[in-house]
Amino acid sequence: MKKTYILLFVIILIAGVFRFWGITTDPPSLYWDEVSQGFNSYSILKTGYDEHNEFLPIARFQAFGDYKAPVYIYLDVPFIAIFGETPLGVRFPSALFGTLTVLVAFGLVYELLKDHKQRQTLALLTAFFLSISPWHVQLSRAAYEGNIATFFTLLGLYLFFLAKNRHFFWFVLSGISFVLGFYAFSVHRVFIPLIVIALALFYFKDLFVKKRLAILIGGCILGLVLLIPFMLYLRSPDSRLRFNEVNIFSDISIVEQSNTWIKEENNSLLSHILHNRRVMFTFSYLNHYFDFFNPSYLFFTGDVNPRFSMQDSGELYLWELPLLIVGAYMLIKYKKRESAFIIAWFILAPVVAATARETPHALRSETYIPTYEMIAAFGMCGIITMLSKFKPLYRRLCYIAFGIIVLLTVITAVHNYFAHFPILYSREWQYGYKEAVTYVKSQENKYDIIAFTQTYGRPYIYVLFYGNVSPQTYWTTKNETRDQFGLYNVLSLGKYQFRNTLIQPSDAGKRVLYVGDPTQIPSSLKILKTINFLNNETAFVIATNQ
Repeated sequence: MKKTYILLFVIILIAGVFRFWGITTDPPSLYWDEVSQGFNSYSILKTGYDEHNEFLPIARFQAFGDYKAPVYIYLDVPFIAIFGETPLGVRFPSALFGTLTVLVAFGLVYELLKDHKQRQTLALLTAFFLSISPWHVQLSRAAYEGNIATFFTLLGLYLFFLAKNRHFFWFVLSGISFVLGFYAFSVHRVFIPLIVIALALFYFKDLFVKKRLAILIGGCILGLVLLIPFMLYLRSPDSRLRFNEVNIFSDISIVEQSNTWIKEENNSLLSHILHNRRVMFTFSYLNHYFDFFNPSYLFFTGDVNPRFSMQDSGELYLWELPLLIVGAYMLIKYKKRESAFIIAWFILAPVVAATARETPHALRSETYIPTYEMIAAFGMCGIITMLSKFKPLYRRLCYIAFGIIVLLTVITAVHNYFAHFPILYSREWQYGYKEAVTYVKSQENKYDIIAFTQTYGRPYIYVLFYGNVSPQTYWTTKNETRDQFGLYNVLSLGKYQFRNTLIQPSDAGKRVLYVGDPTQIPSSLKILKTINFLNNETAFVIATNQ
């Protein structure tokens, strides 16, 4: 067991290095959701109130009108206190809990597969594969709520099996962890109940034992009490805004297509059956669901959004493919309820994410990742068993060859991530806002108006965060608005004005500092500073009419 602990320590160290190294510059900038979380944490730290002057929100933070889950924001408060309004302060919880997820994954597999003769090896391999996973590493290096929710979900599962195998008191802590995961990310508000139902079905006999019934009931009651704030929030229209915006069932085009086809077939009974909108929505959902199993997405291209994938490789390493094939066979061959539970988890993981219009989506399906690494671990153990029949020399050569492939693949991924990814995709990470706000802040006393472009989205939150604007100043000087979808925006903040049309007739006779994209700055203005994306394309041009 001592050797196991040493190996686990090395794996956790690797996981920490992969998640913390260069975190302030890769990703190259804080994108707007990260900045929003950072400012709300700062506001809670300084005043106890959020961005919208609401005291210690429990069920959600209004933020941009997208109603963010509260757990990440509260977890970030101490790190904002230590590191300030910086990328490190904002991203530290994600990197920390991403690293701890690797540790929890080891414990989960170790307790889940307690009757498997190779459980230590399976637990170590799962932890190792997760520690170097490009999917999980990338999501651990930015302030993603889903990354925190995945940690608490895995912790809840680990504590559940710890309770089943050792002392049932752990069940109470398991319930609390599931509740925290529930409050951490919107997707987990459906996934966690599904996985809890799966646990109840697979382990019914272990749960409903007379000696354990009091703890079970007490834990369930505690969980329901902790969920009361969310249940109250669920009754409000706000709770459905985000889902209504992104889900496929709000897609009116499917209804229109259904009506068109039925009309073209003269309202026949067969057309009403085949082209029924419910049937079409079902097929649409299944298409989105199976997007998550697309081999190109998994092994070659990854998520189309550069914030969730490096674009030049898949969410999983290509060398994991043979491990997954062998692992699936070994998992089925195991013929235990534990293997059935892993398969159920694998099937359930994309269920919620498949309701969204954007699929496959790496963040919304993050709870998927551990199942892949578990199956790959089964595959590796199966291959090790097969290789044990080879002569020692051939066996060593196979291990060396596999080690070289893994090492070269990881080195290539790391090189591409640090050397090329920031340059290619700095625009997608809203690079340039920090530099623009820092410069403008040093010049703001010279001008009557500072006109900031809305081209790149939500400039006000960057002015708040990088401009060190106090929450009190923000509350008393902002001019806010909401669009038809309920999304929140700020039109002005003191002398700062956030404009779609940068130059306006009302600027005449006033000293104005313009911060625009290169297409918005005419030659008649005096250019003071140009800020480029990392690929040397112009991001912001700062100019004045003086």
